[in-house]
Amino acid sequence: MVKKQLIQFLKGILAGASIALGGFLFVIATFLLQDDFSELGKILGSLLFPVGLFLVCTFGFSLYTGKIGLVFEERKESRFYISLPVMLIGNAIGTLIVGYACYFIFKDTDVMTRAIAVANARLDFSSYANYLQCFIKSFLCGLCVYIAVKSFGKDRLKPIGILLLVFFVFVFVYCGFEHCVANMFYFSMANRWTGEAFIDLSLCILGNSLGTIPGVLLFKLIAKKINVALKS
Repeated sequence: MVKKQLIQFLKGILAGASIALGGFLFVIATFLLQDDFSELGKILGSLLFPVGLFLVCTFGFSLYTGKIGLVFEERKESRFYISLPVMLIGNAIGTLIVGYACYFIFKDTDVMTRAIAVANARLDFSSYANYLQCFIKSFLCGLCVYIAVKSFGKDRLKPIGILLLVFFVFVFVYCGFEHCVANMFYFSMANRWTGEAFIDLSLCILGNSLGTIPGVLLFKLIAKKINVALKS
């Protein structure tokens, strides 16, 4: 039991580091192509971010947002529910390691200005509407990540599986949806761990988790229709 949870923890750290890599590529792309090319930089950054989730899915790392959907798919063993917070803590440590490594490397450069801007965009809670907006963005992100992971799993390392993973991750990054683990990286790289950061993460974890529910229902509906078609 302890050994398995330790493995989940270590795989969680690797998953967090992988997502942090995707976040770093987004920051760099939007930095290099800012000002007159800001939209192009956002597109490029959104296309590079999926590298992180691709590594997670390919090597079987434990990413909280990639596993929480299993709770709503079927009844799991009790140890799985223990594994979820364990892997989330691992995800956080992975992002902290990579995030603060980037912070110390780039803290006196213009790259840090861009990293701070990315982090600050997630820390605006000046009105109650911002709380709802954060939750909705997180909910939609959870849906996109679930579909991306599920699609990749069905066609593992095949062109269609990779394409769907990249597409749905591109959608949530480009649209500005919020991913709890990615935000951990942004807050670490920008060194912006404020009270608002913890509020954002709380809403993100809740939204990312509940966002998997419509994805689960969608895949069950598709599977049901396929079974009916095969029987007819």
